[in-house]
Amino acid sequence: MKLICDGLDLSDAVLKVSKALSVKSTNPVLEGIKIIAKCDSLTLIATDMELTISKKIKADVLMEGETVVVGKYFVEFVKKLEKEQIELCRLGEGGLEIKYSDSESELQVFPVENYPKIENDGNGDYFEIKQSELKKIIERTVFACSSDDSRPILKGCLFEVTDGVLTAVALDGFRMSVVKKEVKASGNFKVIIPSRTLLEITRLLDKEDQDVKVVLQKNSLFIELESTSLVSRLIEGEFVKYNHILPTSFANVVTVNKQTLLGSIERASIVAKNDRFNIVKFDVKETVMTVSAKSEIGNVNENVNVNLTGKDIAIAFNGKYLVDFLKIIGEDFINLNLNTAIDPCILKPVGDEDFLYLVLPVRINA
Repeated sequence: MKLICDGLDLSDAVLKVSKALSVKSTNPVLEGIKIIAKCDSLTLIATDMELTISKKIKADVLMEGETVVVGKYFVEFVKKLEKEQIELCRLGEGGLEIKYSDSESELQVFPVENYPKIENDGNGDYFEIKQSELKKIIERTVFACSSDDSRPILKGCLFEVTDGVLTAVALDGFRMSVVKKEVKASGNFKVIIPSRTLLEITRLLDKEDQDVKVVLQKNSLFIELESTSLVSRLIEGEFVKYNHILPTSFANVVTVNKQTLLGSIERASIVAKNDRFNIVKFDVKETVMTVSAKSEIGNVNENVNVNLTGKDIAIAFNGKYLVDFLKIIGEDFINLNLNTAIDPCILKPVGDEDFLYLVLPVRINA
């Protein structure tokens, strides 16, 4: 194998695929990046068997071939050569030679025959959506996925397509985010996509006005964007019946300016963060909501103008859960839909009926 390529192109490609490198594995070859030189291109592949990312770049291929180079060091080395023309050469039984300017170096390689075959024919159920819309859906759900290994099903996001409408759902036992969007789809289906995969997909979505096709099979996801492709295992199992959790009616609706509320909660959370529940209390009376928090550090009491439909109510939340929601919406006002101090609260941006966020309150002494 022998080729010449641009250092900046190579560095960008190596950085992209390295997100799928295995950190600690019983199979050392998974810590490597596979390099394939063929025709007029260089393809780089990394996988940990859960997530696979490949990237193709232009190259002057002098001799076709393939090898697997130690990923961690290849990433660091190539990053220092972004301004160079790079020659990669694998000849005989040695390592991978890297030539640049008047210098050359060599990195260890793994036996290429030990590298797993990653297959995906791109066929299966699918939906198509604008890249900007998919990115927005992921941003509005993935933050609510669980990080608890004891409930692996909640470490992913449900993607359910029914009659051309995609519903994305994420929850962790304390909060839940639900987003709906019309899409072009092959039919009705549902899958659970790991949160890690979704975060990597957002990094690939850089053409906002272009459509992207997401192909979903029984146990894998496939997505291709120009010269980059991603394959991921899906999470198997039955997702929580989220519709059973959602309240259908509310006794109280509080409308408030998002930015004003966010500022008040963030200031209250400075005092509350010493408490493991980060408790921030809302006391709503007519046109004013008092946002408060107290601990041994001190106390905060701020009045926020609101519009209340219903009765006065006092309720408390983990401040972090509210801040997470308020930071990802662009609308100016939100509605807090409430029943009692112990029932779930539904937050919605005013003017966007396709997004809702459920958060459980924290019980407080009256």
